[in-house]
Amino acid sequence: MSCYSHARSGVFPAVCSLDCPDQCGLLVHKEDGKIVKIEGDPSHPVTQGAICNKVRHMAERIYDPNRLIYPLKRIGRKGESRFERITWDEAVRTITSQWKRLIAEEGAESILPYSFYGNMGRIGTEGMDRRFFYRLGASRLLYSICEAAGTEGYAYTMGGSFGTDPEDTVHAKLFIMWGINAVSTNMHQVMLAEKARKNGATIVAIDVHRNRTGRWADWFIPIRPGTDAALALGIMHILFEEGMTDEAFLREYTVGHEQLREHVRQYEPHTVSAVTGVPVGDIYRLARLYGRTSPSFIRIGNGPQHHDNGGMCVRTISCLPALTGQWLHKGGGAIKGNGAYLEHNAPALRRPDLLPKATRFVNMNLLGSALLELDPPIRSLYVYNSNPAVVAPHANKVREGLAREDLFTVVHDLFLTETAAYADIVLPATSSFENTDLYRSYWHHYYQIQQPVIEPYAESKSNVDVFKLLRAGWDSKSRRCKIRRRT
Repeated sequence: MSCYSHARSGVFPAVCSLDCPDQCGLLVHKEDGKIVKIEGDPSHPVTQGAICNKVRHMAERIYDPNRLIYPLKRIGRKGESRFERITWDEAVRTITSQWKRLIAEEGAESILPYSFYGNMGRIGTEGMDRRFFYRLGASRLLYSICEAAGTEGYAYTMGGSFGTDPEDTVHAKLFIMWGINAVSTNMHQVMLAEKARKNGATIVAIDVHRNRTGRWADWFIPIRPGTDAALALGIMHILFEEGMTDEAFLREYTVGHEQLREHVRQYEPHTVSAVTGVPVGDIYRLARLYGRTSPSFIRIGNGPQHHDNGGMCVRTISCLPALTGQWLHKGGGAIKGNGAYLEHNAPALRRPDLLPKATRFVNMNLLGSALLELDPPIRSLYVYNSNPAVVAPHANKVREGLAREDLFTVVHDLFLTETAAYADIVLPATSSFENTDLYRSYWHHYYQIQQPVIEPYAESKSNVDVFKLLRAGWDSKSRRCKIRRRT
């Protein structure tokens, strides 16, 4: 286990572990071994000391009296939340014995890990867990619940999660917040936009309702859900028609612009207006504002991708900066995600080479169907960094599946969540401030390391430590589940 800071009092650097693009730098104040205050780190190049209230009050969550303090075993019916205390030794023995039996009787693919980014640490979220379940030969989870469609669409245009450096956006003269409530979900992009606005920048928000970002913007454009691609194509129609494209950029840096020019002829403003609900005059005004302003920047949110055509919506919007050559202007371009700038050696971390064979994938969005209908069936579920009873689609089916008496479920969390209420074994988890981990933003360009600030709470353990315990508790005679240590 990693050693926490032995200083009982002081101020310690930390990282926000939440699934948020801003990934703030923090300063944690500790007195007599306990966190008493959390504030932003003013030395962070992007977040510069500003944090949201959720993180500012994170200590209340860490010391919440309802936090789990020791392992539990179910003694009531599933969903009743009736448990009794057990030791870690008993918990590990129970889990490993159940899994050995399942592997012998039904194969390792009868076991499914379920997780997401309740903690964004690279090591704890996609390190030891992947190695363990790969070596086990368990079913694999398809991580598709959040932004898979939009990420795929953006990559079709840009080749990956590459966009404008957020720090450069202070130079933009036009911001288009497209399908993102940035005031609530990307506050530091708003701070950068405010700096640009003081230098004359205009801020436009395009969304299906006037949220906080729509009220903050200089111009809010309401649009019908799922019609964002049509609006982008209508803008392209006008850009080409009125000669506002950068032909030199298109010739040198793009493929397919000639075909695109022909394709968008059909998207004249009256047609686009009928589809999107955006008035014809506003379509012309937006296209001309975009075509005549440089640098111009588009912040593409997750909203437009949550439709049947979501990937294509994002792909289409992401073409706009190329038409006007904005990638050559500092602060111009777009951001959907910037995670590819901070790519690391993921195979070395996850060790997919440990897979004994190509095992099946289960789409996390279809967990309910998987638990009720998959053949061969899922017989055991191991949940960490997530609460699928609440966040997974088709919640009634998910809970019906969790209620199966023949499903052995383990939940590793800080609290007795809605999912944990259905678990056979519940394990107490550490918070990010109790772990060592590496964090990378999917918006700004900085890695951050988190060293433990406080000791583990009661009997709680990190993801890494639990998978080490499960490995240590495994019968070394089981060849399938023996994890070889490589140097």
